[in-house]
Amino acid sequence: MTATRTGRDLLALPGFRRWYAARMTSLVGTAASGVAVPMLVWDRTGSATATAAASGLALAPYLLFGLFAGAYADRLDRRRLMVGADAAAAVLLATVPLAALFGTVTAVHVLAVVVLTGTAFVWFDAAAFGALPQIVGPGGLQRANSLIFSTSTVVGIAAPALGGLLASVAGPETVLGLNAFTFAASALLLRGLTLPERPAAKAASIGADIAEGLRFIWSEPRIRALTFAGFGIACTGGGALGLIVVHAHELLHVPDWKLGLLYSATAAGSLLGAMFLTRWTARFGHGPVSIAAYLTELAMVIALAAAGPGPAAFALAVAAWIAWDAAHTAAVVNGITVRQLLTPDALQGRVNTTGRMIAWGGAPIGALAAGGLADLVGVRNAFLLLAIPVAAGAILLLASPVRRLRTIAPPRS
Repeated sequence: MTATRTGRDLLALPGFRRWYAARMTSLVGTAASGVAVPMLVWDRTGSATATAAASGLALAPYLLFGLFAGAYADRLDRRRLMVGADAAAAVLLATVPLAALFGTVTAVHVLAVVVLTGTAFVWFDAAAFGALPQIVGPGGLQRANSLIFSTSTVVGIAAPALGGLLASVAGPETVLGLNAFTFAASALLLRGLTLPERPAAKAASIGADIAEGLRFIWSEPRIRALTFAGFGIACTGGGALGLIVVHAHELLHVPDWKLGLLYSATAAGSLLGAMFLTRWTARFGHGPVSIAAYLTELAMVIALAAAGPGPAAFALAVAAWIAWDAAHTAAVVNGITVRQLLTPDALQGRVNTTGRMIAWGGAPIGALAAGGLADLVGVRNAFLLLAIPVAAGAILLLASPVRRLRTIAPPRS
């Protein structure tokens, strides 16, 4: 395996091509549903809290199942686990358009589907964290993560706008039905994936496996700092994205068709962050890039709080969302890559799923808190309060060894 791989080298690998096609196929539907779900809940309830919950609850299952999913993913066949999770998500999403045929779609039904598909994703993600290093090798990890994120956001630029348009014409339920088809297609693609053989798992209890993963996270100071700082940035990010529909209506005063443009702006920012991350880390180092990303997101959340109505203000809000998600993506992808590179293969599922569980645990907390705050003190004040968690994360990184992290030693075997 070469020390590094370009995007073309990665796509020359049959396993990565299949993996890549599966992930991008399911993403098309997921990105469109990211607009349709909050639109559907907002239409049914008119509640900022419920609408924010539609975004935050998708990540809540990580708090419940992350530890167990990671431990089992290090024991089970990773390919089968990914296929099963995608198939389950397809069936769950299909229930929404089916209910629409009978006129029985409710916000409770939609939120239940959000939680259950989020649960399926936890198990998929646990297996995926270990599968990707098996496919591309250590030298290809950062490039693979950046390629996946950058292509994902190219899809995300178009899909939210199209999803918003389709939802306004045919109804949000139709978009969720299309998402069910994309998950089914992803499951079929992954059925043909071949992964290298792995050593048999040690004969230990699941509790012992979980404890081993937790000990590794705590004992590696760079992973520990990035994980707990990640809670802060996820809290801010979950709250901001959870309120994007409410932000558009209450502060920007834009019509529904422009909602897709705001989601596309976040996708454009994510694309920039993923595209330039390898270049930034090569020049400045992993630690400084993470710290700069946290500080940029802090500034953009404050800028979004100052947004108001009018074409010029809408343009500034679009620019702020672009810069916000460029910083957010750079921080997330960089943190994932560092964690994967510092973790041995036998611990990949546990360490990465637990790390994401802790970090992403901030997203539903932030979304639910932001929705409640928006109802209590207004959207503008809610955004100002969302600056606190990401600021705390930046302070934690500045006080940790991450500040001096420039290059990463080869992963331990």
